[in-house]
Amino acid sequence: MKKIFELRKAYPRIVYDSFDVRLDGDILSVSYRFIQSDKIVYTPVIKFYGCLNLTSARIEILKNIFFNLGMIELISYYKACCSPLIVINCGGLDEFQKSFWKKMFFNGLGEFFYRNGIKINEEDFFNIECEDDIRFPPDETVLSESCIIPVGGGKDSVVTLEILKDTDAIPFILNPIPASERSVKTAGYKYFIRAERKIDPVLLEMNRKGFLNGHTPFSALLAFVSAATALIHGKKHIVLSNEGSANEGNAVLGKINVNHQYSKTFEAECDIRNYFKKYISKELNYFSILRPLNELKIASIFSGFKEHFRSFRSCNVGGREDKWCAKCPKCLFTYIILSPFINAKDMKCIFGSDLYHDTTLEDTFFQLTGLDGIKPFECVGTYEEIRAAVEKVIEISDKTDLPYLLSQYRQRQGSTDPGKFEKLLKCYDDNNNLEGHFKKVLRSSL
Repeated sequence: MKKIFELRKAYPRIVYDSFDVRLDGDILSVSYRFIQSDKIVYTPVIKFYGCLNLTSARIEILKNIFFNLGMIELISYYKACCSPLIVINCGGLDEFQKSFWKKMFFNGLGEFFYRNGIKINEEDFFNIECEDDIRFPPDETVLSESCIIPVGGGKDSVVTLEILKDTDAIPFILNPIPASERSVKTAGYKYFIRAERKIDPVLLEMNRKGFLNGHTPFSALLAFVSAATALIHGKKHIVLSNEGSANEGNAVLGKINVNHQYSKTFEAECDIRNYFKKYISKELNYFSILRPLNELKIASIFSGFKEHFRSFRSCNVGGREDKWCAKCPKCLFTYIILSPFINAKDMKCIFGSDLYHDTTLEDTFFQLTGLDGIKPFECVGTYEEIRAAVEKVIEISDKTDLPYLLSQYRQRQGSTDPGKFEKLLKCYDDNNNLEGHFKKVLRSSL
């Protein structure tokens, strides 16, 4: 806590100074300028590829989404000092917009607060002042009924790719990795749209010097990058792969429900969706097609796409090296949630080993099942879903030769609910933003 107060005093404001848009061939580059002090200036760039036939007039209209994209890009740089004032020099925000951004920053940085031991309330977090009251008008362009599907390379986006492959849809990848590109190809799509984002090296150097660092709401950033991509390419639907399980938090800090997946929650989806329609484009339809489902149901659907077993990756540690680290909470969670549906031989081919036999994963295993500590700060399922998967595997296994982790669970947990697994598989959450056609598409895949 002492550190953040010292930084807020030393750096009382951060300035969103400007953004610049340039088209070079088919690459549209948007560069930002954030000023923390005379000596600390950030200039990150986001590049959009395949931007054909963009006129100067169209680029002028797109400045609205690029300005707003800068607001969510700012959060990665803001967190280094958590200045109590954000000054905007290149556009105006009304009071509703200011409230939206304060809520997104505050809740999106929940894990950051928790890990850094920061206790602060939303009212005192920061204020926003706009030096320039330029208001960028919403985009009134009529968009086509086609979709873009953000793809990360994990099992969830694979399911979305597969269930939408016979519709007018195109994958979108931010910072492609081998697994995301393979997922697209394996699902039968001929090409994808891509964008690239890089962290300014100045921030990385500040992290090394001991300024504040931690998790930011990447899915919210992806939302605004996806919206820009959709508008550039004239597409109406932004189809996410966020499941209902993302609504469960990890821990409590004061009055804050800390959720690693906050920007994947239904609450955040609705906030972003409404913001898009009011301030960006009333045509945009931002929603998750997997929202009605839980992790168990998604895993059961994924298990039917055997052609993806060798190609997908849900490991954040090894993803860029195109491997499963087989040691992190995300690897173990993915192993657990798939294990009731995929045979042991295929599971070993996917992960390289039987993770239920790995004694070094015991602490992580009991955190995931809710029997010890807090839920790991990863995109994982709920305690109920994870326990149901574990108990199902125990039920169908040889009780005299259970793997180490399952044996330990059986000893500690004792009684189980044998009907829980089947009950969860039948769940369908009506709190979602699916409309007509997409409801039918999802229902037909269940």
